[in-house]
Amino acid sequence: MIRVMVVDDSPLVRKIASDILNSDPQIEVIATAAKAEFALNKLERVRPDVITMDIEMPGIGGLAAIREIMRSRPVPTIVLSAHAKRGAELTLQALEAGAVDFMLKPTPSLSGGLDAVARELIEKVKSACSIDLKPTEESSKPEPERRRENRSERPADVLSSRFDLVAIGTSTGGPVALKSVLSVLPESFPLPIVVVQHMPPLFTKAFAERLNGTCVLDVKEAEDGDPILPGQVLIAPGNYHMVVLRNSREPLVGLNQRELVCGHRPSVDVLMHSVAKEYGSQAIAVIMTGMGRDGAAGIRELRKTGGYVVAQDKETSVIFGMNREVILNGDADAVVPLQRISDHLLDCVYERALA
Repeated sequence: MIRVMVVDDSPLVRKIASDILNSDPQIEVIATAAKAEFALNKLERVRPDVITMDIEMPGIGGLAAIREIMRSRPVPTIVLSAHAKRGAELTLQALEAGAVDFMLKPTPSLSGGLDAVARELIEKVKSACSIDLKPTEESSKPEPERRRENRSERPADVLSSRFDLVAIGTSTGGPVALKSVLSVLPESFPLPIVVVQHMPPLFTKAFAERLNGTCVLDVKEAEDGDPILPGQVLIAPGNYHMVVLRNSREPLVGLNQRELVCGHRPSVDVLMHSVAKEYGSQAIAVIMTGMGRDGAAGIRELRKTGGYVVAQDKETSVIFGMNREVILNGDADAVVPLQRISDHLLDCVYERALA
């Protein structure tokens, strides 16, 4: 039985979330709290397996509570966020502080009704339960400035003529993983990068802006018709599929709202199928941490056309799901720990690994 504590200052949200979770025979809500302080006081006594946490609450708030939980007694924590710009920014801070996942709050006003939200919440809680966390003080922290200096372009480096694009797909654990990879790529990185991170609208824009503030590369939320430029990172916007196109004067991205694929929009599969069609052997695909199998079919198609595939390894993944499918299919040319992915990309584009 998965024991869950629900923390939210709204009695309605606490009741809806509790009812959803208790409806699954494998989950039991063993405590609720209206304030973060109450949750911290209950933590040692009730010892939940998973916490769902509101961010904006009276008192110390959910963000400070997550930092304290991850420092003292780590528990996989899922942020239940309000659909607002400030909520999106705080959620991204919570993920960086150690929260393992997030979703929009389950409320009756959500478009599409509660059924889809209920399924998502139950799935996320079950996945979160399997995550093994360590106190944040023991976690290894990236050293972007030192790593960037070590990887500055050397005179002996020869730019590969093989690759023209990097396409990245990720989900649960992806925001922190993407920051780890993109923030240490140098300004001289010569390829454009397109990214699908499973996120709802507003969150992708806030995420792109946050990455842009920590990366030397130019990061933005993609708009329909944006050119695909070297040294730029385009993030697929929430609720839109993103594809790449080369049938004009310059490569560009297209956005659409066709049906969900693998339960997602944006979908990694949609992006990778278009990359296979338009770039083929000239593309590098990177598949990272995340639930499910989105991306596996598209990457299989890319591999058939000669594309090069990098998969994040199990040990550094928050959820070994999407990347696991690609590895099990035999479609990963390289299985790489998170902290080595940026180095590996540089090895590829400067012919240090694939010559």
